[in-house]
Amino acid sequence: MGTYEYEKAALDGLVMLSNDLVREDRSLIQGGYFRAVELLFDAEVPVRCSAVHVVGELGRLICSLSPEDSKREWSDALFVQLSLMVRDMKMEIRVAAFCELEKTPTVSSDILLQTLSKKCFPGIKDRTFHGQYTDKLLKLPASTAAYAFVHGLEDEFYQVRKSACHAMQMLSILSAEFAAQALDILIDMVNDDSLEVRVQCLETLHHIYLHNRFKMEETHLEMLCVTLVDSDTLVRSAVREVFRLCKLPKFEMFYTCINSFVENLELYPLDEADVINTLYKMGRNHGRFVSRIIQDSSEEIEPSFDGTLRLTKLRTVALLVLAVSAPVSFDRRLSSIPPQLFSYAVTLLDRISNGLRDVAEETSILVYLSHCSKFNLASASENFEREALCFPMDGRHSDSSQGSHDIDELVELEKGASDLPIKTASLTDLILQKAVSLWQFLKLGLADEVLRTLRSFKEELRNYSHGAHHQSAGVIFTLNFLNVIKWLAKGSRWHFSRSTFHSEATGTLIALSKLETKLEEMLHRFSGLRIADNLHLVELMLVTCVLRLSQGFNCSYGSMKKLKSLLHLAEELIEHESVKPPKFVIELRDISNNDEDILIDKLPQLRNSLNLFYLKPFSIPEELRHLNAAIEVAENDFHRPLPFFPCLPVGIPLEVSIYNIPLGTRIWVVASTGSSRKQFIYLDLNGCKGCNEVKKCSFVAPILCTPSVKRFSVKVSIAMEGSAEAPKMKSACFGPKRKLVYLCKEKEVYLCREIVESNGNK
Repeated sequence: MGTYEYEKAALDGLVMLSNDLVREDRSLIQGGYFRAVELLFDAEVPVRCSAVHVVGELGRLICSLSPEDSKREWSDALFVQLSLMVRDMKMEIRVAAFCELEKTPTVSSDILLQTLSKKCFPGIKDRTFHGQYTDKLLKLPASTAAYAFVHGLEDEFYQVRKSACHAMQMLSILSAEFAAQALDILIDMVNDDSLEVRVQCLETLHHIYLHNRFKMEETHLEMLCVTLVDSDTLVRSAVREVFRLCKLPKFEMFYTCINSFVENLELYPLDEADVINTLYKMGRNHGRFVSRIIQDSSEEIEPSFDGTLRLTKLRTVALLVLAVSAPVSFDRRLSSIPPQLFSYAVTLLDRISNGLRDVAEETSILVYLSHCSKFNLASASENFEREALCFPMDGRHSDSSQGSHDIDELVELEKGASDLPIKTASLTDLILQKAVSLWQFLKLGLADEVLRTLRSFKEELRNYSHGAHHQSAGVIFTLNFLNVIKWLAKGSRWHFSRSTFHSEATGTLIALSKLETKLEEMLHRFSGLRIADNLHLVELMLVTCVLRLSQGFNCSYGSMKKLKSLLHLAEELIEHESVKPPKFVIELRDISNNDEDILIDKLPQLRNSLNLFYLKPFSIPEELRHLNAAIEVAENDFHRPLPFFPCLPVGIPLEVSIYNIPLGTRIWVVASTGSSRKQFIYLDLNGCKGCNEVKKCSFVAPILCTPSVKRFSVKVSIAMEGSAEAPKMKSACFGPKRKLVYLCKEKEVYLCREIVESNGNK
């Protein structure tokens, strides 16, 4: 076994062990990162390839652990370091570099733009990062990123071109300016010699249009229209996905596009269902253009002198589909479709319903056409519920046929966030109702789109509460629930991904841990919730547990014990409410009751159980209260520390405020000096002043053992014991008996050693 094989094995081991690294020890993680950077210049190809993956994995871990003010700097350094490797002599290393680049959590816009330009930007020229440019030069110029993606798209190997396209797809969400410039470069790739590259390029274009809603340019339209008659089915299907989302600014472009779809139908009749689906959704996005094209082409649609419809002409079929879409278009008030056209469309019911299977059932479409045929011009849209054609009926969901519909619906969810009413109750209720449907998109692998939609919802909530003295309990609960879906999206990304390779174990484990913490916080820190809402929070905790187990994290007896304890809590809530238990809970109960099975044998059943889960809408009751606390230390910061004598107790004066905590709740002040050992000081609420909603008290918290150092800090926070159902803590006779729920962020208190002179003076 050669030396390089040991190095490769060690690097691969670092990636696997990165999940279990001590998160607090950043020096250990940084040491591994910079050693992997050195090995990027190793002579052996397998070592360099493994080093690329280690740099990416540990670099992202460093970014996640860095404070906010240095997070962007570390992320940029990681991105530039990996950009250096896209010029490596070996194809597999260039592919690996692009695969790691796409996972970079955040990148400065100017560095992203530099990857598309040979000319070095003024702000980039003199910047350097921690890293390595060569085996001897230990400073990494930011200009290293110049032209990185263009080099990848022009590579001789299709694997590199494909991975470069996919990396641009994932990074385009970070910068709208980067996405706009990437469009001009990517559009030339739709004619690539490789089928895989053409399909990936079209998927990237679809992703960019989805996230940025750019209007299509004429030059781009010409290239895409040519692709509509490509000889490969996958390519034609992918380009139609792009057309479902795009917005055409001119009628001439819309007219050209419709003609290309007719040509598509003539050459490939088997594409009819997908073409009808695309025409319907394009018509829904361009109602004004549909009205005009129908008026200009009325003679082609009307029956002949003997009363026969020209339905053998594919262009007539396309025009009737466009006419059907007009009353439910976003410009429906501007549309004017003759009502007899809906009667003509009834004769095409089989073909139209086949194309709109992801939109509505055949009977619903027939009712809609019959209804629209009775009204003049656009009045049909005012008398018919638009939801009948915008959402699937009877709760039917198909992963294969519904993808394009779900993307459109998701865009509408995001678009609708800015149109929500400004009343608090209406705002939170509407967002909670809309957020429920995001689970279906996660199951389709659309985690990135879900995260973007969540950002829109959060922005709307923050805009509403901007300037308010404090946020209401309903707003805080809604923001917490949106964060739950965010961590659920990140924690379930691999589970619902179509990819069979999982390289984001660290990120998934962190996301699931944060999801579990957030759910426990919501379960204990909100009073006044309905029992049904508490039950659903427990269901989400069960989902977290199942995701952790099904992905191979902590497959132990303790994990199954935790699953059973959550099921027991769910059953108690079900009995209290006297409701039918959810199918997801029933399935987990059956799985956990089979004690004779080994846990590893239950993993397929656990994964399948998630198909029975779905999000349910929460309702915000008027009596909802948020249990909260605040802690202050007067005149204390790094420059004004409190005095102490080493190895002797010290008292810390605290000002504590408690909100909405009922009497009888066991409250603790938790003090930590950086080690794993914590000190608990009991806080008696009977000694606090104030009303039931707000209680305040001042007291001195004793820190019993101080270290023999010149300076140190104590992190202090307020926590309450969980309910009787919460797990018990292993502690001494004095201390909390149940698991703690923290009510505020930690407050850091600074202390400095008192200097005593030989004569006894300080």
